[in-house]
Amino acid sequence: AIASGLQGLNQLQKIHMDFQRTKVGDASANAIADALQGLNKLQQITLGFGGTRVGDDGANAIASGLQGLNQLQKIHMDFQRTKVGDASANAIADALQALKQLQQITLNFERTKAGDATANAIADA
Repeated sequence: AIASGLQGLNQLQKIHMDFQRTKVGDASANAIADALQGLNKLQQITLGFGGTRVGDDGANAIASGLQGLNQLQKIHMDFQRTKVGDASANAIADALQALKQLQQITLNFERTKAGDATANAIADA
């Protein structure tokens, strides 16, 4: 319901969504990712998925949803205590590389399945 509410808000510049310690999972992350794709004017985004059921499928969807957000300047994403692993965290790092206007990035992968490969990919971004 929240994700569908974002559709048509094409002038939106800031989003802050915190789902920490809820039952939100991959399906919700997919819906949010789909909604992000039409928000070309976004400059700042905060997504808190810490302690949720979001895993690789949801994180991959978020990475895809970031594509085309060329005005994005600040991003904060929290995936702590989720099932996100290296492959999807790397997809997020790849998506961030394409966002040339970014000035501030905060990513939290504490207590996930992400490891050294993720740290290296993010450092390269």
